Amino acid sequence: MRSQILSPVVAVALLVGMARGENALERIDEARLIQAVESGDPHVERIAAEVDAAAANVQAARIRPDPRIAVDREEVFPSGGGLATDYLRVVVPVDVSGRRGRTVAAATASLGAARAQSELDRFALVVDALRVFRETAYLRLRIALMTAERGALARAVDIVTKRAKAGEASGYDQQRLQLELAAYDDLIASTTIDLRTAQQRLAMLVGRPGQRVDAAGELALVQAPALDALLGDALARRGDYRAAKLRLDAAAAERAAADRAWVPSLELTAGVMSADAGSGAATGYVAGLSLNVPIFNRGAAGSARAEAARRAAGADARLLEREVPVAIRIAYETWTARVDQATRFQSAQLARLDQLLRSAETAYRDGGGTIVELLDAYRTARETRLRELELRRDASLAELDLWLAVGRRP
Repeated sequence: MRSQILSPVVAVALLVGMARGENALERIDEARLIQAVESGDPHVERIAAEVDAAAANVQAARIRPDPRIAVDREEVFPSGGGLATDYLRVVVPVDVSGRRGRTVAAATASLGAARAQSELDRFALVVDALRVFRETAYLRLRIALMTAERGALARAVDIVTKRAKAGEASGYDQQRLQLELAAYDDLIASTTIDLRTAQQRLAMLVGRPGQRVDAAGELALVQAPALDALLGDALARRGDYRAAKLRLDAAAAERAAADRAWVPSLELTAGVMSADAGSGAATGYVAGLSLNVPIFNRGAAGSARAEAARRAAGADARLLEREVPVAIRIAYETWTARVDQATRFQSAQLARLDQLLRSAETAYRDGGGTIVELLDAYRTARETRLRELELRRDASLAELDLWLAVGRRP
């Protein structure tokens, strides 16, 4: 009997200790989380590096070919001596094909595509972080709710204990409630483990690996904006769609550059020369024109690569045109349905729980109810409140699904 009495006491002490530990943790809100992810997440730095690499490609495409300086010496050896000729020449490449301009246009379009894609990639990182945040908030609220519900169950143990001492309740009733309380404490302990894991994940997102950070927030229900406002410019606001369109432009410019490969590349040569004329040195000039003959490379490979890139970008754009509006509608309908479900549940179920518990406790205290009815009342109240919290969690996560489908925060 002594161990049966000590078990609830120890459980209460453990719960109080855990509650104090959780309350001592730093709590952050969604705004601080977003700021931490956007400023310190290594994924953001990697995305920025990819954009910088695309910008470097534009810079490289704009560089003109460097001129060359050539110094040559010729010498012939007729009988009786030698005649030397020295040349100083400047060779300037000249692009008459227009390939450089088209290459610059392709690199610029690719840079725009990288920037547009990076917007969606960064936003997806934020949404993923907010999922962790809201799951953490849900677990914290769940433990707080379960701890409060435990107090009601502990009151039932007191009622049964008093009735057992008065000879009005059996030992079975008392043991059954104590077992119920112990099982409930085990459920709280499992949820606490899940919460601490989520808090560690949240701490890692804000740049504090190995620590724990808690999530502030109550998972309040939010009303959705009008669907037409989300669908009106959905594709234009999606970074991946704009990126696909820009990749189409880049492929067209690359194809145009490849199609100009048949135009020869020119080199202009100008310089001075000095020759030993036998009676003295003589000076003059050197001028020339050279060009390559595009026999083997006429741009077929580059044209094929550009065509493949065009087809891929076009397929991406058409796929987004087909999927994004549907994804937005599905996410919107799911979110609004979750909000409506939670709202109906709150108004239809929660208000009746207090009266249910009072009736069950009064009936058992007065001898008109059984232990089964009392336990059923407590379980119903607990499961109903936990279900209401789950519905709010589901609605909150469905909101993030809509954000991701839209590609921005509405």
